[in-house]
Amino acid sequence: MASLYDYSIEEVLNPHQIKNSMDIKVTEMAKSRLHEMGVSEDVFLRIGVKSGGCSGNTYDAVLDDSMQEFDDVYYTDDKLRIVSDKISSVHLDGLTIDFSNDLIEPGFRLTNGNAQGSCGCGSSFSTEPKVNTETSFSV
Repeated sequence: MASLYDYSIEEVLNPHQIKNSMDIKVTEMAKSRLHEMGVSEDVFLRIGVKSGGCSGNTYDAVLDDSMQEFDDVYYTDDKLRIVSDKISSVHLDGLTIDFSNDLIEPGFRLTNGNAQGSCGCGSSFSTEPKVNTETSFSV
């Protein structure tokens, strides 16, 4: 996992930069649902990664309106911003966010193209080589 020592002094001293090098995709269905939930110019989707689950990492996603000291914007499109802290961000590259209305398990789906694996229930993942793995979350 990354630490603050993995970043240049400029990255640490200039918080809230827009990072365009991340490969993050948000489907139209997910964008629509996030806007229905209140995402706007002032409210963004915060995605963090914390240790947990069978495979080592889980996503933590909430709507927020307050940038923190070590946050950066990793995705912007149509008033939708995805924000994460610098340490969690190493797990966001290759992420696709989708929303499904299916009857069995409606909700958001996060597919991490860089995940090495995930647990059977799909709630946690591990990263390294590129293998497509899906996890879900509720906001």
